[in-house]
Amino acid sequence: MKKISFKVDGRFYYGWIMLLCGFMTMFICYVIKVNCSSLFYNPICEEFGISRTAYIQTNTALTACMMIGSLFIGKIYKKFPMKFVLAGCVAVTCICYLLMSRATALWQLIVLSAIQGFAWAGATNLPANIMVSNWFGPKVKGTALSIAMLGSGAGALVWIRVINSVIAKSGWRMGYVAMAGVNAIVIVIALVLVVSMPSDKGFEKRIGDPDGADEEENGKKVSLQNAGITGQQALKTARWWLQFLGGMLTMVGAAAFSAQFVPYFTEVTGDATKAASLYSSALGTMILGKFLVGVLSDVLHIKRTSVIFPLFYGVVFICMALASKNMTFATVLIPFYMFGGAVPSTIPFLLTARNFGDKEYGVMAGWMNLAGNIGQILGPTIAAFIFDKTGAYTTAWIIFAILMAVVSVLYLLSGLVSRKQIEKMGYKPV
Repeated sequence: MKKISFKVDGRFYYGWIMLLCGFMTMFICYVIKVNCSSLFYNPICEEFGISRTAYIQTNTALTACMMIGSLFIGKIYKKFPMKFVLAGCVAVTCICYLLMSRATALWQLIVLSAIQGFAWAGATNLPANIMVSNWFGPKVKGTALSIAMLGSGAGALVWIRVINSVIAKSGWRMGYVAMAGVNAIVIVIALVLVVSMPSDKGFEKRIGDPDGADEEENGKKVSLQNAGITGQQALKTARWWLQFLGGMLTMVGAAAFSAQFVPYFTEVTGDATKAASLYSSALGTMILGKFLVGVLSDVLHIKRTSVIFPLFYGVVFICMALASKNMTFATVLIPFYMFGGAVPSTIPFLLTARNFGDKEYGVMAGWMNLAGNIGQILGPTIAAFIFDKTGAYTTAWIIFAILMAVVSVLYLLSGLVSRKQIEKMGYKPV
């Protein structure tokens, strides 16, 4: 990989500021939404006297609405200035958290979670992905995306401990208030720093765009920022659906890991603080893991890393199953999670850019979020159901390990099919 420059046409490239903004959305919004939610399982279930399967309805409502939002949020980002869309989405999540802190019944949490779902569709990894796609070319896209995505690993080291401490000292209601306050930081970042496209800052070329590599379309030169096929065209290819299914199954396992890790290791160790610390340590490894996955995807090519790294996640789940008998495996899983845990937020989106181009990347990235949303509903529900029926998570972890092997096969197949069909549509996958 060639040296990455900080300047374009002799001046500092604003894309690096945008990359920082993408990092911050992951550092704050992604961690608050995805990684801190599991901290509320035990205290809310105990106070309301409900089962984990009942409480999981909040996640189901949230994710179902995220699915609906993911169908159109990419088009909204394409139509309106990014700063206003992002700020508006985050503001809604903050208001919902404040209202959730006053909830007195499960149905109130379910309704507010559903409202949050529409906003979360545009306030977690999607804006970070769009920022990278808009501002960085194909030669460095993997590296740039990995830098943005590793914000979730860095944030996990901070916010899980902070929110867990607030819950321990002041209760789960103050935990929601704290999450609203933390999330509000992104509103300021969006309004002050976010700019939609390089052309808005006077840049005609992006870092990572090959010299003289603009695409031909209908006999005219087309900037790589606009090269590719449309979302509707992508839906007609087998490549898209194999990739979509792979992304969905990845999130089945990943969502179960995020939702049930702390409850599982609380059961195993009898110590909620130790379980939260172990969870934070595992997530913290992605500071390095996401960076390495992105860089290696640029160096080795995404078609190879997309097949290799899901298998690392499979090993994580095998270690989870074994940890109930021997806690040594709780430590063994951490280095494998460093790479496997980076898969859901990097591989599907790098594949989307590689397979279909940047022309309607935001739209298709939103649809890939939809795949993840389906997985987010299924994963925690399956794990909670198995626990409620058997009193243990072991069977769930074995199922998810098998699914990760299936994901590798799906990604392998997605790189082999539909090439000629996509080329006839006017785009040659890199």
